Amino acid sequence: MRARYTTVGSKATYDSNTAGYVSWCRGMGVEPYPTTVERLEEFGGHLLLMPDDGAAYRAPQNIMASVLAENRAAECVLDDPLNSVGRMMAVLGKESQAEPLGVKEFRTIFDAVRTAGDYGAALQILGEFFTLLRTSSMQAIRAEDVTPERGRLRVEWRMAKGKRKCMRFLTFEAVNLVPPLTLSDPPEGAPSSVRFCPVEVFTLLKHLAGSSQLLCPNAGYRSFREALCGTRTRRGLFADINEVSAGRRPGSRLPYTTHSARVGACCTLLKAGMGVMQVCELGDWASEDMVRLYGKKLTRDPYCVEAVRFYNPVSLAHCYAATS
Repeated sequence: MRARYTTVGSKATYDSNTAGYVSWCRGMGVEPYPTTVERLEEFGGHLLLMPDDGAAYRAPQNIMASVLAENRAAECVLDDPLNSVGRMMAVLGKESQAEPLGVKEFRTIFDAVRTAGDYGAALQILGEFFTLLRTSSMQAIRAEDVTPERGRLRVEWRMAKGKRKCMRFLTFEAVNLVPPLTLSDPPEGAPSSVRFCPVEVFTLLKHLAGSSQLLCPNAGYRSFREALCGTRTRRGLFADINEVSAGRRPGSRLPYTTHSARVGACCTLLKAGMGVMQVCELGDWASEDMVRLYGKKLTRDPYCVEAVRFYNPVSLAHCYAATS
């Protein structure tokens, strides 16, 4: 399913992933293909020890998936009757899965805003949260595609990846469910607080875009990720929530990444009582399995996010189950 809907940019990145595997094999003095279960298990251990290098699609399970796809493309059959590789992929996915962003984390993020670039990045990641969008789709939204509509706000975009390549839109209602997110030291032109409301966030993004065609004109993926996750010489907006804590190895993958907004929105709506089918449709997932996978975080930690009915709580009241 992944290969069927992979974008050109993603395919190029997956190719670079397999280059890392080939290099590793040469260092071990073995041929990369055809591969074996034993070799993949060794490579999986190597991936778990790799530090986060700040690149896209470098999650261990994606790198391993690239290697497996290349092995199949070379018409090499992997002898794995015990499904050892499948179990290893599950471990790699659990190790690298992004942690969910919730209201508490967004408060920390907005409090860390100091520059105009920080402010734009903070609004963008919050916009991704409200729309459950991937960064690539969010950055493709045009300013003219954000339009007020009878007291509501409509956001339209073209899906850059997912089960359907088509135009999608959501119509948001103004909500005021939690206290505003405050900016302790707002840059010039930015407000001192931002309501946790999709209508306000997209209105601010459109104002910030000015005469630009794109809603997020200055945010290529790399610069956007650096603003959030930081670099070796710069603390990002996620620095405080990504501080090394008990149980996390120094130098290992960052628990909060750009994908955390999508994961967090999924968990937030599930906790607020929205059904799996509705969340799957909002997030444009090909299967409800991904929603259930992210929802497992709520099972392990019911307090990882707050229950906030941010998506049209009045008109879609029937979609939310009763929650305590």
